[in-house]
Order: sequence, then C-alpha cells, then structure tokens
Amino acid sequence: MNGVLIDQWIVYALLFASIYFEVFLLTSFIERRMGGLKIRKRISGALPTVAIVVPSFNEGKTIGGTISSLLALQYPKNKLEIIVVDDGSTDDTLCVAKRFESDSRVRVFYKENGGKHTAMNCALERTSAELIGCLDADSEVAPEALRAIVQVFENKQVAAATPGIHVKEPRTLLQMMQNVEYRLSIFNRFAFAAKGSTFITPGPFSLFRTGIVRELGAWRHAHSTEDMEMALRIQAAGFLIANVPEAIVHTTTPSTLPTLFRQRVRWTYGWLRNAIDYRYMFGNRAYGNLGLIILPSAILSIFAGLYFFARVVFFLVLSAVNTIDRVYDTGVYPQASFDPFYLTTSAVWLLIFMSVALVFALLCAGTMIGTGGRLPPRATPLFLVLYSFLAPLWYGAAVVRAAFKTGVRWR
Repeated sequence: MNGVLIDQWIVYALLFASIYFEVFLLTSFIERRMGGLKIRKRISGALPTVAIVVPSFNEGKTIGGTISSLLALQYPKNKLEIIVVDDGSTDDTLCVAKRFESDSRVRVFYKENGGKHTAMNCALERTSAELIGCLDADSEVAPEALRAIVQVFENKQVAAATPGIHVKEPRTLLQMMQNVEYRLSIFNRFAFAAKGSTFITPGPFSLFRTGIVRELGAWRHAHSTEDMEMALRIQAAGFLIANVPEAIVHTTTPSTLPTLFRQRVRWTYGWLRNAIDYRYMFGNRAYGNLGLIILPSAILSIFAGLYFFARVVFFLVLSAVNTIDRVYDTGVYPQASFDPFYLTTSAVWLLIFMSVALVFALLCAGTMIGTGGRLPPRATPLFLVLYSFLAPLWYGAAVVRAAFKTGVRWR
C-alpha cells in the first residue's frame, strides 16, 4: 500500500512539474511576443566579417548542397569566408569540397580524424573574422539567414546566436515525427532565449563571437557534444545566447530508428555528462532562470520519461498476466469493448490531458514562430502518441552509458 501511495505522489509531482514548466515557457513566449521582436536594420558597411565552418566526416553525398547554400547567402563577398574542414573522411568528401575552391570565399583543409571539436578549432586558428559559425555538412541555410542572425550581435553581451532549424524534406514517418519535434525545439529556443537561458548552440548555423570563443578556450571534446558544452560555458561566463528563428536552416534527420537511436543516445549522453561537469550551475541563483528552472527541468524530463515508461510497461505486463490467469481459471476470453461513459476522470488523467494540451499549444506557437502558420504539422498526433514511447529507449541507454562513462562517438 505504501508503494502505491509513493507512486501516486511521484506521478502527481512529475505532472505538476511538467505543467509548471510548460506554462513557464508559454508565458515567456507571450511576454517576448508582446514586447516586440523588431531588430534595427544594419547598413551594409556595418556588417561584421563572418567565417562559417563546415566540419565534415564522410559527408560526400550532402556537402555539395551545404557549400552551395552558403555561397548563395545574401552577404557581402568580402565579409564572408567558408572554411571546410575534412576530419579524416574515407569517402569523396574532400574531392567534392575542393571543387568549390575556385570561389575565393571557400577554403578547404584536411586533417586526421579527431572529432568535430578539433575540426572547429582547426578553422578557429585560420580565421580573423569577427564572428565564427558552424554549419553541419548535412544542412542547408536560407539565403537571408546570415543577414538576419548577425544583427543580434549589436548587443555586446550576446556571445552566440542560434537559428530556426527545420527538418529537410521529411519523407518517412520517423522524419515526420521529428519534423514535429523540431517545431517544438524552435519554440523552446525562442522561449529560453527570452529568459536568457539557452543551453545548446546546435551545429546547424549557430554563430559565436570569435574573440569570446578564444577567450573561453576554444571548443572542447565535451563528451562528443561540444555545442552543449560551449553554450553552458558561455552562460557560466555571464554572456547571453540569442535566438533568431528568422535565420532558417534545413537539416537532414535520421530516416530509420537505429540511426535516430544512435544520434539521440549521443545527444542525451553528452547532455548528462556535461550536466555533471557544470553541476555547480544547477539551483544556483547566480545563473537566474537557467540555474533555477531550465537546467533542473531538462534533467527532470529525462527521468520523468523513464519513470512513466517503466510504469506503463509494468502495468501492461501486470494486466496481461492477470488476463492470462483469468482465462486459465475460467476458460472465458475477454471481449474487447469501448464505452466513453467509463472513461476515467481521475485527477491524474486530467493532469495528463492538460499537459498534452499545453504541448499542443507550444507546437502551435513553434509553428507560428518558424513558419508563420497556425497549426503544427499533420504528424502531430503521431508524435504525441508514439514519441513518448520512443524517447525512453535512448534515455535509458544514455543514462547507463553516462553512469559507466562508456563514451560515444561523433559518427
């Protein structure tokens, strides 16, 4: 009986925490929208010099499109350089990249494989640009994205800026669900930036002040998630990370469950290990909303997902065992039936429905921010029903790996 009571208290606590966090983000969104998002237009002569790094490893199939999208940026040619760093590829990545060297903006370097952070640092050593950015070799950027994102650096406290990331041509059901997830991520980054609490600077087209990156010690291995670690280091140093959803980037996402699983295990593992490294920020008032709300909530969401998943599996197995015993004792097979009159109206289910409704509202907001539309993608119901059962798979694997420090690979 005590076990049942404890379980109920845990469920209520997790649901209330989830709803509180969702409402917090929604109010942050409303506050920022009402406050206005107009950015003063810069004159061409005031635009900063920018170096965009394309770290690549066996990206021969996609790197051509990536470089082409960078060359199509609406930005003064004398203020843009594109640095491609081949991190020891074994395919034709280097050959494809070198075809673009006829353009004076493009420089290509080859190095032995050492991971993405070493590729970024290789480029950092070879540029004098005011801003340095990254574009993963499986992503493509919109022509106006760079002009949009550099404007936030007028604020001297801004050390980095993140774009609006969209899924490129979703085809499979898994990619369609990720398309919904990325709309939620667009909202989250928008709301986090409004509260000065961004803790990830994703690979597709995040920009940084070059001087601050050097001042902070360049990129680190950071458990194969250098984008998370750099964001935490920037925040720990007292700088801001802005978000510009108008800077649109399209990125290729995994099309199969095994590739998605490997990617998300790496992301979650890296987040957990970096959270341990920066544990002094958790609950620390000195870091404002980031330390008091955002970071603890991010960790709690992982363990909440695992708890609810384990709980559902436990009760499904228990129900199946009871049904088998009943059939064995009586010889009567249960008949499937549904009567909406008997739908539970318990407080737990009301909280669940409320949480799902809030997630749907956040998805609508993310769609409005990212595309100007009012309704999220058609795969939203599929995402809401199935993704909560997929995520605990990589959460569990990442937690085990983080506990035993097994490490993960960039590719």
